[in-house]
Amino acid sequence: EAQPHPHPHPQPQPRPQPQPSEQMSAAIERKSLENAEFLPTTEPEPRGQGQRSIGEPVDEVLQMPPSLLTCGGCQQSIGDRYFLKAIDQYWHEDCLSCDLCGCRLGEVGRRLYYKLGRKLCRRDYLRLFGQDGLCSACDKRIRAYEMTMRVKDKVYHLECFKCAACQKHFCVGDRYLLINSDIVCEQDIYEWTKLNGMI
Repeated sequence: EAQPHPHPHPQPQPRPQPQPSEQMSAAIERKSLENAEFLPTTEPEPRGQGQRSIGEPVDEVLQMPPSLLTCGGCQQSIGDRYFLKAIDQYWHEDCLSCDLCGCRLGEVGRRLYYKLGRKLCRRDYLRLFGQDGLCSACDKRIRAYEMTMRVKDKVYHLECFKCAACQKHFCVGDRYLLINSDIVCEQDIYEWTKLNGMI
């Protein structure tokens, strides 16, 4: 006969799922309402008020009355033909903007970043929360939002990514050799290794 146990066994707890405010990035989807009746306007609409730039693809065409959509920013109905969806909400193009610099997130990329309740563009997210590093050439700080060049485990400022011998900046397709942390162009490899006692 089984006896009751004096202490309960701990039950495995389900893993907590990240809440939207804890996630770091989300896709921005372009949406369109087609075959919907839009009220005529008497003056031209500014960009973002139902107009779309040439070349911006639409991810999905919704078949619903525009009055059913509420903007996650201004909380007003979305009556525009073109709008955005991000963070499980619909947005007017003008309302989905970076909380720091104010850029329109639908224009600067297909992702937005958010942390601590802030919607951010990639640059501002990296500026606030990215990790800085050191340049392998000059040993100075590389800010998380700066463009860099990477070779194996070495990281360089763009302006530092140049031949250690002739100081020529590299272009796409240029050949080079990585010697310790020095980058040497194809034309200077022999002289560089000879000068540094490597041959």
